[in-house]
Amino acid sequence: MIKLETVKIKHLKSVNLLLGFLILIVGSSIVFHSTASLYDLITGLQVSDFSITWPRIRFFIEPLYSFAFYALTLDKSFYKPVLISWTVWVLSATLICCLLNKRNVRQTINNLFYLLMILFTIFSVVALVPIPGPKLEKPEGYIAVDTHSHTLRSHDNVAPAYISLKAHLWQGFDVFFNTEHNHTKGFAVFSENIKYKTVYPGMQIQTTDEVSVVLLSLKEFDGKDYEDMTLADIIKKAHENKMFVIMPHWWKWRRHTFANLRDFGIDGFEIYNCGYRNFDKVEQKAMINFAKENNIAMFGVTDWHGWGYMSDVWTVVKGRISENIEGQIAKKSNTKVILYRQEQSRSITRFIFEPFSAFYYYVKNVNFKYLISFMLWIILVFLILKSSFFKYIKKYLPVVMSAIFAASAVYFYAIVRTVLDTNTIVMKSIAPSLIGFCLLWLILWRSNDKSGL
Repeated sequence: MIKLETVKIKHLKSVNLLLGFLILIVGSSIVFHSTASLYDLITGLQVSDFSITWPRIRFFIEPLYSFAFYALTLDKSFYKPVLISWTVWVLSATLICCLLNKRNVRQTINNLFYLLMILFTIFSVVALVPIPGPKLEKPEGYIAVDTHSHTLRSHDNVAPAYISLKAHLWQGFDVFFNTEHNHTKGFAVFSENIKYKTVYPGMQIQTTDEVSVVLLSLKEFDGKDYEDMTLADIIKKAHENKMFVIMPHWWKWRRHTFANLRDFGIDGFEIYNCGYRNFDKVEQKAMINFAKENNIAMFGVTDWHGWGYMSDVWTVVKGRISENIEGQIAKKSNTKVILYRQEQSRSITRFIFEPFSAFYYYVKNVNFKYLISFMLWIILVFLILKSSFFKYIKKYLPVVMSAIFAASAVYFYAIVRTVLDTNTIVMKSIAPSLIGFCLLWLILWRSNDKSGL
């Protein structure tokens, strides 16, 4: 009887803890709610005639979706401290729980390993699985253009052309340029019915003065014609061939001044890049002002490499898809760089408490519909943890995850085997990492058996 009462008390405490957490989520959302607005990065003003819609799948996978959007829209300089902070907090919380539940050393180590594997697996899923991002809704008479994107044909891309097409359409882009690194082989992969309608040819070419530049064209060209040339010479030759030339992520190199680039004849600047969000705000404002004063076009780009699929920027221009796209993006006065983003703290305190910072930014922006989904998932996880079959989930999940990672390694080999002449990252990094995860999950499975979990 005493034992039964003890079980009831523990169960009641768990339920109260769950209710307290749910109340905290709702209360935090009410107190901190301040949804991010769309604004034009060029003018700094909000754009009320544009909006975003979220894919239907978000409601059904809200915890993973919100974590994915959080992770995929971080500044590049945030990656290392964020990963360290999450790892430390997950391990610390797991260790405390093991101590409170009086786990032995072997069980404690196994649980630490288990939770760490789950954390890194989530980060891997976010990076590699095509989850649709937010879609820009535009008023009639505007088109959204992405002037910088890659496919599996680039050395550091992890997704094929058809995924690139889907990702752009998912997110509200009407037109995008395929700009592989140092060659033009990627454009040929796209089907004929979308060439010069949805996708156009381009290239990101390395110069002899150790920067790269993006070339956009209305017709196919051979990238070899622009090899081993200085930036100034590439721009000159591109203009002779009626191409549009953009300086990508200038802040990555800072090799040439804005004035130098203007004198070389640059047509446009990237003022925002989803692959390199670490552009100093003072420098960004200086570039925007310089571009305005010198009639240079400005762009926000995805720099899409297949690493995650969510964008928070869209370059929109007045016009129609059927019109000359290069002529439209050249009309600077008709261009807006629309951003869906709130500034995030760069303080050390933020990174020390990163999981809590992520929670703050989440409840601050989330729509109540998705907050309900988030809480339903918490309740579901709670019920699973308290169920009698949880021990079987914990025992056999490593086997399932090992099989998934093994299948993923086979998948990536299958899609890259025909483009090994240009793609290097899949066989050097992605496939070995996936195989490594496969083996680690198997080790965890065997460890579970031996520890009696």
